[in-house]
Amino acid sequence: MHRSLITSLLVLTLCPLAIHQSQAATAGDELLAALTKRVENNGDVSEIFDSIEDLPNSEVTDLYKKVERVWPRLRDAWISDFQRIARDASGKSGNNKNRIRDLRKELAAMQGLADGPMKEALKKRGMPAIDELRSLLVPKTKDIIATADDAQKKKRRTILAIARLRDILVETAIIPLTQTSVSELTEAENTVTRALSGLDRKGLKIMENNRKTAEKKKVPEPERIGVADANMMRLLAGLSALEIDPKLCEAARDHSKDMETLNFFAHESPVKGKRTPNDRAKNFGTSASGENIYAGSTDPLSANKGWFYSPGHHRNMFSSGHRRIGLGQHNRHWTQLFGR
Repeated sequence: MHRSLITSLLVLTLCPLAIHQSQAATAGDELLAALTKRVENNGDVSEIFDSIEDLPNSEVTDLYKKVERVWPRLRDAWISDFQRIARDASGKSGNNKNRIRDLRKELAAMQGLADGPMKEALKKRGMPAIDELRSLLVPKTKDIIATADDAQKKKRRTILAIARLRDILVETAIIPLTQTSVSELTEAENTVTRALSGLDRKGLKIMENNRKTAEKKKVPEPERIGVADANMMRLLAGLSALEIDPKLCEAARDHSKDMETLNFFAHESPVKGKRTPNDRAKNFGTSASGENIYAGSTDPLSANKGWFYSPGHHRNMFSSGHRRIGLGQHNRHWTQLFGR
């Protein structure tokens, strides 16, 4: 078997001693040779990284230049390999379509039950169905890597070692960079993984636009996270994602504040001009078609979980009639508003 591209590049580009035997090896060359050998044998490389701080500045700079010369090819070669691994893993999971359809049918059928049986069904099968759908439809990079053969896993260990080496050299030589090599590599892998998602592409685009809208309109991060989590569950269940409405967030936040301040917990507010959810939405220049309320935690995921297990709230959160969503927090109170 021929050497992998990564190993060949390491030997030919990073270890000039392998080509020019007549030249005296620098401490940096010896470090690279030791790193290559250690990675090939699946050994611990931390000791080698620790030794970088003992190198003279000139050798650190020279070593960085050698690594920098080969890094783009190493990175791109691995991402190309990872794309093939991911496609193979995705192909093997093609027989999950029937299971996905069955789980979505099971979730949809729960909404047609009376409240008592529905609550029991949601408790026993609701969230397990969502979790299974998540595992089938939202692949994880680590799960894709787990399907790789030993040679491919060794390639990844090698490229991660070189990425870490580059980062340490950058830090030691005080070279300004906006992103570490390790994060650059893992983000590229995650981009490949996300492209394999079996979720509705339009829904994913809405979620990405929601993130941008929330940032632009300064929607508090816990509220944005709560909206994203609700949308993810909707996509897993086979429903459309909802567009975030910052004005609904404001109206929801205002109602949450009123509930805590005035010590009530209800959809009907005692405050003049705020009696119904739609009244409250109109006060902020929008409209509402449904509302969920929750109290007891500062965590948006806890609020969503509480609504998920409650039949009436669940039907609201998973209604196909909504197009917009807003979430508003005040301390431990939450209000979720929907709009058509």
